Amino acid sequence: MAPFFSIVMPCYNRADILPDTISAILKQTCSDFELIIVDDGSRDNARNAVASITDSRIKYFYKENGERGAARNYGAQQASGQYINYFDSDDEMYPNHLQVVKDFLNQKGLVEVVHTGYERLDENNQLISEMCAWPTPTNEALLYDNPLACNTVFVRRDIALANPFVEDRRLASAEDWELWVRLASQVTFHPIRQKTFCLREHTGRSLNTIAPLTVQQRDELFGQLVQNNQLFAKRFPGHVGQFVADRYTFIALTLALSKQHRLATAKYLCRAVLQDITVLWRRRFLAAVKHIF
Repeated sequence: MAPFFSIVMPCYNRADILPDTISAILKQTCSDFELIIVDDGSRDNARNAVASITDSRIKYFYKENGERGAARNYGAQQASGQYINYFDSDDEMYPNHLQVVKDFLNQKGLVEVVHTGYERLDENNQLISEMCAWPTPTNEALLYDNPLACNTVFVRRDIALANPFVEDRRLASAEDWELWVRLASQVTFHPIRQKTFCLREHTGRSLNTIAPLTVQQRDELFGQLVQNNQLFAKRFPGHVGQFVADRYTFIALTLALSKQHRLATAKYLCRAVLQDITVLWRRRFLAAVKHIF
């Protein structure tokens, strides 16, 4: 019988932490799942790290490196569960992660997308922040920021297969937000206000090691994808320019803080204004202007 949940976990050179991550997943109070581990071309002994844990629910796949989006798409294609949860290999799943979602779906029906809450801990296990309550509906919140860690989202398998991650490497570290925005243009995100995992901040996290020019390429592409998304414009009329302008001001601030790209910073600020003149009064725009000089 097919499991209810498919947990798709990409990994790349994480052999040292994989056993702990897997062990936490296997402690779920809801046991109706499979764990699909996609080794995205690791150069360490990830295969042996996975093989050291014996459990019939674990399925290991190796593929050539293609970044997390490609690894998640590959894992989704192997999945047999009704819902897919994309879980990162460097975070900790709490025992209630699957159960609270199963209970919610038993009450509400098999909705397209569900997400839980989470907390962020530092390397000393100290609480940085928690995200369990959202002042606005998730669909609208995603227009301004990404409050969802990838681990938090459960997508019904038919929806996941019809909406894969963009595999362009330039989008890496925002590929999940782009997918959530694309899904938010089509379906409703249903929040569950309970913490079900912790996101551990550490110096090796990809979001902590992004170069300014990489941010530039990433957010340029992100803006283009939103501009080309007709469903976004239909679901969120008047927000295309705002979203693209926000991507330009994010690029501008990142470049300004580097103190090495003043001309490019000014150009992105101008492009932001052309997309949405109200950007002139937003905090990030003003911060970028301040740091040019």
